[in-house]
Amino acid sequence: MIEATINAQTADYLPEEKLARMLKNMEFSPKYMVHIFNFFTDVPLQDIAKFIAKHNIPEATLLEYYKTYVQEFYRNVELEEMLEHVGRTFGKGHSSS
Repeated sequence: MIEATINAQTADYLPEEKLARMLKNMEFSPKYMVHIFNFFTDVPLQDIAKFIAKHNIPEATLLEYYKTYVQEFYRNVELEEMLEHVGRTFGKGHSSS
């Protein structure tokens, strides 16, 4: 689904499943840096949403990965807006009172 976009500018090929594992496990490899930045900047938001649903990646994990490895270099305001509700609850306790 997203492989054509994330692999467009690179000689190395990153399969979608490997990207999903990297995101879930908070792994960043300089070998795939361009692929990762392409994912967060060039893949349409609706495709990112489908990708994380398909691979069972929690929105909080995606947001944490983005803030840790990507945001400083390639900010994506639209993605931040999409995940805004996660950011408001991210790091807060699970109190229901």
